[in-house]
Amino acid sequence: MMENFEFNHWFWFVLTLVLLGLEMMVPGVIFMWLAIASVIVGGLVMIGADIGWEVQFIIFSVLGIISVYAGRTYLRKNPIISEDENLNDRGARYVGNKYTLERELVNGEGKVRVGDSLWLVRGDFEGEVGTTVKVVGSDGVVLIVEQE
Repeated sequence: MMENFEFNHWFWFVLTLVLLGLEMMVPGVIFMWLAIASVIVGGLVMIGADIGWEVQFIIFSVLGIISVYAGRTYLRKNPIISEDENLNDRGARYVGNKYTLERELVNGEGKVRVGDSLWLVRGDFEGEVGTTVKVVGSDGVVLIVEQE
């Protein structure tokens, strides 16, 4: 079955699409660089380079190693910086906001309503329901508050 299989440019272009699909599903920015190597080999085969499948895989391997190394070096020197530093830290997004206690603060713990959910809060004071508090920090899913 495999004796009739031909490593033509379509093989390399489909491999490119598969690698780019993996890049979208798996974090790490590595499959993109391999996809670049794959499209280059596909381009060489398409323009008529008469090379066997063994040489094609050697070229792909060498280009893959070079592109991964170059890409990693580039990203190390030019890291991707998010416009929103608190993108994945919901607690940090609430720092500076004021809320009203929904459950009294007893032994340093209570709850406030943020949107449609209740958040656990910690503070160094005792507070009654209805007391306004200001978020000054977060510790995981707990908001650190002080009395307003």
